[in-house]
Amino acid sequence: QVYEIIHSQILSMELPPGTRLKDSELAQSLGLSNTPVREALRRLEEAELVETLPRRGTFVRRLSPREAEGLYEVREALENLAVRLAAARASDELLAEISEAAQLHLDAVQRGAVDEFLEYDRRFHRLIAEGADNPILASMLTSLADRIHIIRRMDLGRRVDELSGQEHYNVATALLQRDAERAAGLMAHHIHEHRTRVMDLLTAEEDERETKDEQP
Repeated sequence: QVYEIIHSQILSMELPPGTRLKDSELAQSLGLSNTPVREALRRLEEAELVETLPRRGTFVRRLSPREAEGLYEVREALENLAVRLAAARASDELLAEISEAAQLHLDAVQRGAVDEFLEYDRRFHRLIAEGADNPILASMLTSLADRIHIIRRMDLGRRVDELSGQEHYNVATALLQRDAERAAGLMAHHIHEHRTRVMDLLTAEEDERETKDEQP
């Protein structure tokens, strides 16, 4: 339960990257002893959502541009495989669910319902992984999902969100037609565009932090 609470606060950016997590303060705010909080933080560290720095403490993990680039390289390869397999293996019913998730995502974007469209974003990609019918691939994508979700929150903006929603819709349309090549090409473009924006954001943030650290 403690894990789920802190996990949710990290994903919602209530605890943004770089936030120090003191187990005593968290325990007091939750009305608990330190033990379950320490265990929750250990699990979050295993999930690579928090990190412990020697002589400094435990913090919400902040991705460097290099780490994000590596994450996106892996994601692009896995999502490309997932969408190709889903085009061949997913049932008609599951493809209809993927299409519905894409439409609901786009509708939520147009209404400005941020939490809603982020959830449909995750659902869209989760259903494609399910449609690939490869448990190992699905597990690998799931392990990336939380870190991708946090980065996704950094990349919010009305025009960008509508573009992302339309890209999902186009991928879903190609999947309904079982056009693996088109679906994979559209997915690759979708992830590459997101990767480019995120790299620009993270690089700018890192430059700003380094400039502050150099100031007397």
